[in-house]
Amino acid sequence: MRAHDNRRPVVAGYDGSKASERALRWGVDEARLRFVPLIVCHAWQWPYPMPAISAESMEAVRHMGRHVLDTGVSLARALAPRLEVRSRLETGSASVVLMGESSAAELVVVGQRGAGGFEELQIGSTAFQLASHTHSPVVVVKQHFRPRTGLVVVGVDGANPERPELGLAFEEAQLRQASLRAICMCPEDTADSREISARFYRTIAVWEEKHPQVTVETVVQLGSHMATLQRVADGADVTVIGDRTPEDPVELPLGLVCQALLRGAPGTVVVVPSRAPGPSSR
Repeated sequence: MRAHDNRRPVVAGYDGSKASERALRWGVDEARLRFVPLIVCHAWQWPYPMPAISAESMEAVRHMGRHVLDTGVSLARALAPRLEVRSRLETGSASVVLMGESSAAELVVVGQRGAGGFEELQIGSTAFQLASHTHSPVVVVKQHFRPRTGLVVVGVDGANPERPELGLAFEEAQLRQASLRAICMCPEDTADSREISARFYRTIAVWEEKHPQVTVETVVQLGSHMATLQRVADGADVTVIGDRTPEDPVELPLGLVCQALLRGAPGTVVVVPSRAPGPSSR
């Protein structure tokens, strides 16, 4: 990237697995839509529970990692010849490396599970740890491709609708020329449901002004947030959710609703951390 080019890239984690290939394809599409560079990132480390016996052994493993990365870069460039594609080969666990990359990324894209995951695994350790500790939104691309429905869904904590996931959902809907369904999650026993609803609608109106092309459906949901979001997410191309709500136990790395969607939603899930910067209007 040129010195004066301050575009934050899309980062795609790639390990040669089918799941990471799906993530890479999503990352290519996302970078093209956002007119930003794509970084294909591969993390490698000594794969055995004993020290490497020689520098030559470590170099052989690093060389295999380079080969995996080059394969991913070649695929990305074949999919989008005019896209700026860069490579990043780093030593360490995939989750730690991608956490570091997230601090300067527009978003990070990973597969549902990596090369070491078994077929029935709902969510791999890299995707889970990254979503728990990332600095930028994390896109978790699920196992199976689904027909395009033209729908983006976002779940918004009614107590704090100004959090960044709503703005990101509007962006995704505009970029993909999709409609948006915004669900305000309101505690069932709250005494301030009317005020929460009014605040939610005021926040929606602000984003509608910034993205007038997006058709928005709003829903205020009292209680049963997990069941509602899982049902609605079943028909969405993309589901956007914050990492936690104020009701989640502080000892959990991710909120309960977020965990349920990562494990159960069939489509792509975008997790927006509390520390993520708010999206700009485009």
